[in-house]
Amino acid sequence: MKERINVSVDGRGYTKKIEEDLNSKAYGLFGQGIGKDFLSYLESITTNNIYPAGVGIETLAHAEGARWLVAVIKQRTELGRKNG
Repeated sequence: MKERINVSVDGRGYTKKIEEDLNSKAYGLFGQGIGKDFLSYLESITTNNIYPAGVGIETLAHAEGARWLVAVIKQRTELGRKNG
């Protein structure tokens, strides 16, 4: 039976090898150059976006999902950087 980690950054369980592979790929894609610039763009339209009072729950739920996904990408990128 393969060893699973307790909790991944996305809330799922993976083997250590798969987890390291995902983090390495995230770093390869978003850790430098054009990918890093594009991740900054994604962050600017999600995490750094402020919604005015009165915005519908559907809009806010959509925004939170997008923020969560960008946060997962950022965390995996950082873990990939740290684990080289």
